[in-house]
Amino acid sequence: MLAKRILAGIFAVTILLKLIFLAVNPHLWAGAVLAIQGHQALIMLIYLALLAITGYYAFSSLDMINIAVVMLFTSLLMAFTMTPYLSALPKLPEEIINMGLGKAWLAMLIWGALAVVVLYKIFAPGRR
Repeated sequence: MLAKRILAGIFAVTILLKLIFLAVNPHLWAGAVLAIQGHQALIMLIYLALLAITGYYAFSSLDMINIAVVMLFTSLLMAFTMTPYLSALPKLPEEIINMGLGKAWLAMLIWGALAVVVLYKIFAPGRR
């Protein structure tokens, strides 16, 4: 399917560009991150639109168990990437608690729904 190949290509090019920026000029990357920080609502809308687009293609062509395995792999890769920087993140849990979880209600709802669907697919009678 052409759309999936395009999305996969966008993913690959985006990752390579980020890695190149980080290797060549990390300050430029940091500046870009700081520049978009002030536009949280816009960023959330963009991410939500991208989630809808990629979710449409993922959920229409893959089964939920395969999606969950890929999401686990991605989550572990992200955690592995961040592990060397743990000393820079000691305030994050406290900040999340102080700001409240309500700011991320939609993301938590999506994560929760995905988890429920995966468990249903695994444990529902006749689904083996």
